[in-house]
Amino acid sequence: MADGGVGASTDELFASALAEIERDDEGPAPALLLLHDRPTREVFERAAGLLAHDDPARRELGARVLRELGPRAADGSRPFRTETIEVVVAELASEPDYWVLGHMLSVLGYHGARESLDLVLGHRSHAEQAVRFGVAAALPELADPDRTQDRVVEALLQLAEDDDAAVRWYALYALFHETAGIAAADRVAWATALTGRGNRERREELRHLATTFDESADPALRVALGGPGIGYARG
Repeated sequence: MADGGVGASTDELFASALAEIERDDEGPAPALLLLHDRPTREVFERAAGLLAHDDPARRELGARVLRELGPRAADGSRPFRTETIEVVVAELASEPDYWVLGHMLSVLGYHGARESLDLVLGHRSHAEQAVRFGVAAALPELADPDRTQDRVVEALLQLAEDDDAAVRWYALYALFHETAGIAAADRVAWATALTGRGNRERREELRHLATTFDESADPALRVALGGPGIGYARG
């Protein structure tokens, strides 16, 4: 693409972004980023249409474009928010590919689709890691910002003991940093229970979590997580 892709046509950017996705690695995706910076009706409709494509790579591309299309406004919304949520919810129920499904759940999180909370929660026990990861990452953006609902807390507690380390970490961070209206004693109780049931690896994760709080954090919570003053337990 000429000029690093900045002056490329929409067709060229979609073709290059598809190649980036089909490369199937963690390398840079400049064309995808350029599409995010082009929140036009044309880009939205192309991406939305890809969600119904037969090819899972193209469906993934559609989801990944929609997820971060355009800048976030002061209220957290992005361009085409309502239409994005509608098309993702419509396609999500019939999505057969777990990797694409995880990205679609992520779209709902990025667009703060609180109305889809229960739909997302319904995937918290999915057999595939990519889907459970999508749930753990999305839940903080879908919960009530004033008081996290009990069913969200229950889901995060479940995911905080997931077999996959990435899922656990996202759920743990959300539990202790991104829940609202929760009593300090409840957080300490969560930490105590998780630490008590954890093996060496999981207790180390909780100790690391304790280091992510600032000086204003509840000292009892730090201790419950295995922070300062607590020695290493035997595995």
